[in-house]
Amino acid sequence: MTQKASKSPRIILVIPNTIWFNRRPWKLIPYAALILTSLLKDNFDFLIIDANGKNLSLSECGDEIQHLNPDIVLITSGSVEYFMQTHAVAKITKAVCPSATVIVGGIYATTLPEEAIKDKNIDWLFMYHAEGRLVDFLHLLLSKNENIYSFAGVAYLDCLGNIVINPITQFIGDISPMVKPDYSLIEVGPYLKQDHLDYQFNSPLLMALIITSYGCPYNCVFCASRTISGKRIAYRPVEDIIEELEFLIKEKGVKSITFLDDALLANRPRIISLLNEIIARNYNIQWKAATVSAWHLDDDLLSLMKKSGCVQLTIAVESGSQRVLQKIIHKPLKLDIIPHIVSQCRKIGIGLGANFVIGFPGETWNEIRQTMKFAEDCDFDVAHFHIATPLPKTDLFKIARDNGYLPKNFSFLDPNFFGFCVGHITTEEFTPFELEVIRSFEWDRINFSTPEKVERVARLYQSDPERLYEHRKQTRRNIGIYYEKKDENSSCKN
Repeated sequence: MTQKASKSPRIILVIPNTIWFNRRPWKLIPYAALILTSLLKDNFDFLIIDANGKNLSLSECGDEIQHLNPDIVLITSGSVEYFMQTHAVAKITKAVCPSATVIVGGIYATTLPEEAIKDKNIDWLFMYHAEGRLVDFLHLLLSKNENIYSFAGVAYLDCLGNIVINPITQFIGDISPMVKPDYSLIEVGPYLKQDHLDYQFNSPLLMALIITSYGCPYNCVFCASRTISGKRIAYRPVEDIIEELEFLIKEKGVKSITFLDDALLANRPRIISLLNEIIARNYNIQWKAATVSAWHLDDDLLSLMKKSGCVQLTIAVESGSQRVLQKIIHKPLKLDIIPHIVSQCRKIGIGLGANFVIGFPGETWNEIRQTMKFAEDCDFDVAHFHIATPLPKTDLFKIARDNGYLPKNFSFLDPNFFGFCVGHITTEEFTPFELEVIRSFEWDRINFSTPEKVERVARLYQSDPERLYEHRKQTRRNIGIYYEKKDENSSCKN
């Protein structure tokens, strides 16, 4: 990596490699890096070490940090599942550049600061969004201004070793305008080839993800979105999204897009405007949406989606019990609208997946079975089942903890905790083992009960029959839990 000749403070962003410590690979364009580039490259001597995209070992990552000799090292932390990667980078940074200030941001820092900041290799946690905040924070840090210790949304250890966590005063929905992602310091090539059994993010074409908005206004009991982004939605301007599409399509050869918003359809005029722009520009791309709210779909919007290149949607149904949806999950969905959506998507040629979650406190075993029956009766192109997972700072965690439904040794940092196929909640109605078994075996039974269904799932998974059969077999034998194979492209990610 070429060093810049500059007297400006040198700040580097390190993106840890997700496969360190035998974790499952997560190879999607690091959006945090795009936002930080936009914020920092004109204010500082800013560089990026992308250990994930370049598939660096930890020691190779340390060599690059030492070579760049930064004043400040920013570490982007993904979900709690990858917490070990974060701490490993902090440790090696202090080993090779002892005088560098280490700042950790991202989901792990935001949702579990009381654990992350215990690491004495980490000087600061920068929680929540960077927009409208990070540049000011860095200027305070570099100028040694005492006001930094009262800066909102950061955490640190004071001189006595006490944990200080300053609460946030505004969420990203309060920031305007949104920052335009900047791709100039990231090599996106390694992230554009997605050949694995994850139907939402795979593609035989060069594929990129786009986030057009941040936040979610709803109150689902298990969701951490409002913890991270608040309840207001921050929308990027349609013209910025189109500019990003232009870059990816014309400069990088992207032919497939996955939208990763939490609430893509919440603003109907905006999504219609975006889709019409895509149609008018004749991009000739395919696109998917990882999760959409079913109650915002109707025939007209589905038709416009199809015309603009939509090939696949995933709707978050969550439960086949209306009582569970309303009284436990708090999701504003009426189940009677789902069958028509399935029928209409099949009619116009949009692949439709559905996500379900089982194992909530207060849910009965019969209601879990009801969810399986609903998923089967609706005949989605694929139905995925997850186990209710108590993420940090969520209502689900508080309910499970306060009612004694979690094991006494439960820890968010236990490697056995990660993923949505492992059960942790025990109630009078079910045990974690029962949830794990019914989840994996019903997934197999419902999705592969006929040759026509097998063909549909294979089409969504972009899989040949032999590879798909192996995926099914390992899902059953491992009860859906991720397992490592020598061929990383064959890893089970159900």
